[in-house]
Amino acid sequence: MNEKEHFKESSSDSVYSLKNVSLFETIYGKNLISIGSFASVDYMFSDLTIKGLNALDIGFGLGGIAFYLAKNYQMKICGIEIHPWMVKYAYEHAPKDITPQLNFAIYDDKGRIPYNAESFDIVYSKGVLNHVRDKETLFQQVNTTLKPSGLFVITDWIFPQSTPDNSGPLVCETQASYQQVLQNAGFNKISFRNDSKMFLGYVQALLENLKKCKESIGQEYGKELFSEIWNQHQELIEDIQHSRKFSMRILAKKPAG
Repeated sequence: MNEKEHFKESSSDSVYSLKNVSLFETIYGKNLISIGSFASVDYMFSDLTIKGLNALDIGFGLGGIAFYLAKNYQMKICGIEIHPWMVKYAYEHAPKDITPQLNFAIYDDKGRIPYNAESFDIVYSKGVLNHVRDKETLFQQVNTTLKPSGLFVITDWIFPQSTPDNSGPLVCETQASYQQVLQNAGFNKISFRNDSKMFLGYVQALLENLKKCKESIGQEYGKELFSEIWNQHQELIEDIQHSRKFSMRILAKKPAG
């Protein structure tokens, strides 16, 4: 929760499967599927006081961000995912000393978040929501799970203009469309922080790491896949540099009541 757009499905099986975990970790770091490693997590919350809060992670992936926040900010983290294997994986790989602070689950059989109303001080999602087409339904559920005055913190892509055909892997939200859907879901005090310059540095650092791993990735997964991953991240750099997409940190607040 995580930059999933940088991988394409090459077969009927989702690329987000257990067999690809070692590839994700080679590219992004241990227990991560997210550009920027933990530096980007710190920056996501850099102007917020989050120590000791109860949080919900939308799209926790391999659990790395939840582990980091639990250990370094003494937070209690619940996580929600669409992939059942990720729940098992996250529990199995969580450091033992923070296990009591963690709870991972999948959506219920009706696609709803399985946590009680007003359970969380903060809900966050990093690099996942660009795949969600019906944001309003999800955001209404997020609003319900938040305590009054709770915060929704998002890192996501924002585009200069929407795309008429949203059948591709990404939903191309503009700042205006994102703000509107958050307002429709009951949030106020919505703000956008353009983190593209910082994110550009994260991608450049990732490419430097990829250079070091070129041989091992090529041997295990094939040179073609390495080239695909490399080219996709190079394209991402160009998109950021030419303002074709922006990495935004979005804050939205649930009204006090």
